[in-house]
Amino acid sequence: MCIRDRFDGILGESPALRETLDRAARIIPHGAVTVLIGGETGTGKELLARAVHYNGPRKKAPFVDVNCAAIPENLLESELFGHEKGAFTDASAAKPGLFEVANGGTIFLDEIGHLSLPLQGKLLRVLEQREIRRVGGTTTMAVDVRVIAATHVDLAEASRRGEFREDLYYRLNVVGLRLPALRERGKDLLLLTGSFLRRFAGEYGIAVPALSPAAERRLLAHPWSGNIRELRNVIERALLMCDGGVLDAADLGLDAARPLVQS
Repeated sequence: MCIRDRFDGILGESPALRETLDRAARIIPHGAVTVLIGGETGTGKELLARAVHYNGPRKKAPFVDVNCAAIPENLLESELFGHEKGAFTDASAAKPGLFEVANGGTIFLDEIGHLSLPLQGKLLRVLEQREIRRVGGTTTMAVDVRVIAATHVDLAEASRRGEFREDLYYRLNVVGLRLPALRERGKDLLLLTGSFLRRFAGEYGIAVPALSPAAERRLLAHPWSGNIRELRNVIERALLMCDGGVLDAADLGLDAARPLVQS
């Protein structure tokens, strides 16, 4: 299977992206390898993690995604490792954690840089010993999972500041992958734009508009701090706002004061 077949949901031909996908393809067959995906918000880290899982030897087992920044710190340990009945107030029954749910498959720990230092230590123990202990429990249980973590934070720098455990960083970063920002991917942006136009036109039951040269230049000039997520939202809105069969620069609602890229 070629790289393109493995990552058919990730559009782009830029050298920066292809280098990352080539590196990812090398570790797909090795289902025990821990992976750390870096990149700005909105670059598609979860999409890459899913591609690694669903093309690999664990594809028939669960893929469990956890946004570490979205779960309150006092609940996250229980969510990850489970709890026994009576472990804390309202723990009226035992509950398996997400590591147990993912057993045999992959657990995707998004925004790993938001873990508290005490929880980082507990995660390190799981990674090193491949076993968990539920909150309030006295026994351990073995778990067999591939761990893929993702972050928009520079964990090496966070380690130097004492905000992230250095030993956990090295344990997570067995294989590091970096997804380039949209502004680093050149005309991949126009490939993605065309894909979003077709997708949303189909969803809303309208004709796919042509993209004017001025609109292309405006798109290429924009900094895209929100990356692909921002582009998707801009194109969906612009499709609904454009009048007729051509989507022009004014329909995009982007900063007209920024210089246009010359073709």
